[in-house]
Amino acid sequence: MRRFSSTWVFVSALILLACGSAFGSGFSIFEQGAKATAMGGAFAATADDPSAIFYNVAGIAQQRHLAFLVGGTAINFANEFSGDPNDPFASGTKGFYKRHTFVPPNAYAIVPIGSNLTFGVGVMTPYGLRTNWDDPWVGRFSSKDANIKVVAVEPSLAWQSSSGVFAVGGGLEYRRARVVLNRNNPLPTINPFNNRLSDVANAYLSSDWETGTTWNVGVLFKPGTWRIGAAYRADMTIDFNGTVDITQIPTGVPAVDAQVAAGLPHDQAVKTSIPFPAVTSLGIATTAIPNWDFEADVTHTTWSRFKALPVDFVDQPAFSFVRPQNWDDTMSYRLGANHTINPTWDVRFGVLYDENPQPVEAVSPLLPDSDREGVTFGLGYHKGPFTIDVTEFVLHFKQRSTSSAATSDLRGTYKTDANLVSLNLGYRF
Repeated sequence: MRRFSSTWVFVSALILLACGSAFGSGFSIFEQGAKATAMGGAFAATADDPSAIFYNVAGIAQQRHLAFLVGGTAINFANEFSGDPNDPFASGTKGFYKRHTFVPPNAYAIVPIGSNLTFGVGVMTPYGLRTNWDDPWVGRFSSKDANIKVVAVEPSLAWQSSSGVFAVGGGLEYRRARVVLNRNNPLPTINPFNNRLSDVANAYLSSDWETGTTWNVGVLFKPGTWRIGAAYRADMTIDFNGTVDITQIPTGVPAVDAQVAAGLPHDQAVKTSIPFPAVTSLGIATTAIPNWDFEADVTHTTWSRFKALPVDFVDQPAFSFVRPQNWDDTMSYRLGANHTINPTWDVRFGVLYDENPQPVEAVSPLLPDSDREGVTFGLGYHKGPFTIDVTEFVLHFKQRSTSSAATSDLRGTYKTDANLVSLNLGYRF
C-alpha cells in the first residue's frame, strides 16, 4: 500500500491563506467600507470617509472632524460542482456549498491634529473565508470544510497642504491569521474487498494565530474638479505553525484497516512561510457634473511572488516537500458613481472586473477560483452627525473547468456566485 500522506491537508489550507486582494484574486476581501463597495471598490481617489485607511490612507487628511465608522459585510456563496462525464471518479456527481453567512467586520476612527494632520486607526478583515461542502461530497478528499480568520490593525497618519490640494499618508499594518481545515483521505487504490474508493482517515488541521507586519502609503491630488489618488500596500510574509491530527476511519475490513494503521503518520507539528503580494491602486475621479462623483480605478496585485510552497514536518522530515504554485500577477478594473439626491440621501452604483491568479492545475474544491464580474448598488443617509451606508453587491464568477488540466484533484466544472450586503454606521463630532 502506498504511504498515506497528510501533507496535502496542510498545503491546501495554506494555499487558501495565501489568496489575496473586490472580493479579489483568490479569497481576499476588498469590501472594507459600504460606501466604497457601493462604488465598485473605486475609491482610491475619493477616499472621503474613515475607510480610506484601507483604500487610500492619504484620504483621511481631508477629513477634519473626529469620526467613527463601524460595520461589516454579510457574504453568501452559491457554488455548484458538476463532475466531468469522461472522468470515472467524478462522472455523474454534483456538489454544493452548505449555506453559511460569512460576516467580516471593520471599524475605523480618525482624529484631526492641528490644521494639517490626521491620525487614524482601522481594524479590518482583509482575508477570510468559510467553504463547507454539503454531504455526500465526492470532493471530500480535497476539502470538506475550510475556515480562515484574519484580522488586521492599522494605525495611520496623513498630512494635507493648507490649500487642501495635496495629501500624503502612511500606515503600519499588524496582521493575525489562523486557519482550520478538515478533509478525508482515501485508500490510494480501489478497495479490493468491495471495489470502492474507501475513506480511511480524517485529517484535521488547526494553525496557531500567527502574525506579520507590513506598511502602506498613499497620495491624493485634487486639482479643480478632478481627484487623483494612488495607494500602495507592501508585500509581507507570515510564518505559520500548525498541527495535523489524523484519525483513522474503519472500513470494516480488518486486513485493510491493519494496513492503513501501519501507514498512517502520527499527529505532528508543521511549518511553512506564505508570501503575501503587494497591492497597488490608482484612481481618477471627477465632480465636474453637479451632484455627481465618478471614479475609475485599476489595481495591480503581485501574485507572481507565490511561486512555490515549502512545507516542513517537524517530527518526520521525510514528509517535507515543496509544491509549485506559479501564480500570475492580476489586474482588477473598477468604475463607480455617487449621486447626491438631496442633503440627506445619496445613491451609488458600481461595476468591476477582477482577474484571478490561479492556473487551472491549481483549481480544486479547496479553491475553485476564476475571473469575476460584479455590479453594486448602494444608498447613503446622513443626518446631523450620523451616517448610514448600505450596499448590495452581486458577484458572478466565470465558469471554471478542470477537465483540460494536466493534473487535477477533481475533474469537473465549478459555477460560483456570491451575494454581499455591506452596512456601515458612522458618527462625526
